[in-house]
Amino acid sequence: MSKLIVVSNRVSLPHPDQPSAGGLAVALHDALNEIGGVWLGWNGEQVDDGQLPAFDHIECDQVDYITCALQRSHYQKYYCGFANNTLWPAMHDRADLIRFKQDEYEAYQQVNYLFAQKLAQIAEPDDVIWIHDYHFFSMARYCRELGMQNKIGFFLHIPFAPADIWQVLPRATALIEDLHDYDVIGLQTENDQKNCMQVSTSLLKAMQINAHLISYKGHLTTIKCYPIGIHPDSIQELSVAAAPQALPMPNKKGTQKTIIGVDRIDYSKGLIQRFDALADFFNQYPRYQTQLTALQIACPCRLDIEAYQALNHALNQQVERINQQFSRGDWQPIDCRQEVIAHESLMRVYRAAQICWVTSLSDGMNLVAKEYIAAQNPLDPGVLILSKYAGAAEQMSAALIVDPLDAVEMREALKTAMEIPKSERLQRYQQLIKGLYQYDINDWRNQFLWDLMHHHQLFEHCIKQPTHRAAHMVF
Repeated sequence: MSKLIVVSNRVSLPHPDQPSAGGLAVALHDALNEIGGVWLGWNGEQVDDGQLPAFDHIECDQVDYITCALQRSHYQKYYCGFANNTLWPAMHDRADLIRFKQDEYEAYQQVNYLFAQKLAQIAEPDDVIWIHDYHFFSMARYCRELGMQNKIGFFLHIPFAPADIWQVLPRATALIEDLHDYDVIGLQTENDQKNCMQVSTSLLKAMQINAHLISYKGHLTTIKCYPIGIHPDSIQELSVAAAPQALPMPNKKGTQKTIIGVDRIDYSKGLIQRFDALADFFNQYPRYQTQLTALQIACPCRLDIEAYQALNHALNQQVERINQQFSRGDWQPIDCRQEVIAHESLMRVYRAAQICWVTSLSDGMNLVAKEYIAAQNPLDPGVLILSKYAGAAEQMSAALIVDPLDAVEMREALKTAMEIPKSERLQRYQQLIKGLYQYDINDWRNQFLWDLMHHHQLFEHCIKQPTHRAAHMVF
């Protein structure tokens, strides 16, 4: 019987006492846990250059985890370099931050080849392969060169840049050509799908067959959006579970409220704009001083990269400045914690917070928005403020949708969230939670894999695609 092989840059190894590595890791774990399979990728460790990385196998439940370390030069050039100093800013519409070096691009290709070689060793001819995110644009090409005829799909968790960004991105044509060695390309939103189609037809002169199919050099590729979901029931259970080590909430008295933000310290998350809006809110509406505390879980990341060092410094200065300006007695406006919080504890924090804000300037989906709603008390839910630039906004229109670049709109959204009546909170919550159940993490996995397994039949119109609820995978 065929099996599913998932590839991602980082693998979340089964260590229950260790905090999760992030939203993608949680999503892939949930997607694999039910049906089983193999999860291949980097274990987060580094070895000296010249030392051949050895692959380790760990079996847990139905999943076989296969991981290796990266050579130090590969970490610096593939991960810090081309992946996060070139592709990441490009995909998040930050052409001003794109830094390109030829040796970093070559290292990116070498790591793509490294994992393709391992795939070729472990995959049976009928196995289905699902490769994830911007770290592996080129992996399918190496799989094909190694003789693999498997069905290979690719899912991009971050935004897909528009054509004008690709036109200034070095090696863009080669990367898009490599992408078309996949059978199915999955994107988060309809806008990402449109961008991918436009880039394929304009940059490669590929032929668009229909709304989802592209033909390039005789190979057909499905390009489609599959908005990633969550497990609402599991999150609700975690949010009410006993919590001997739960994260302590800010001290609150009387009518004080907590607004929660959970983000890596990344320029795509709009953190500077977020706290500028908070300061503006307290200046414009001083009666709310001492009535609202911003609890920010802000995890530093990629501090080997200059842009992230500068952002981390600027954010720390901003938080200190705002706290000095507005603190009163034992209250301060921002409680910023730069630590990784266990997923289980975080769900309980979501439930306890009356407001959540997601202020992304560019985001593939942002699962914080979905997890916050799923964790709420259905009888007394909180309020979600959601950036229109987050992919989640396509599905979650009942949130308070804002433009984080519009300071007045952000300020007024905070005021609305503070004053919104319970009847409206319930109405918005019921619409949002309904959407989370209509398309959850299993539907995301099943619909993508169904399309991948039936890719050529779809093109020939030989069978009718089921709805996402009927798409049942058996491996």
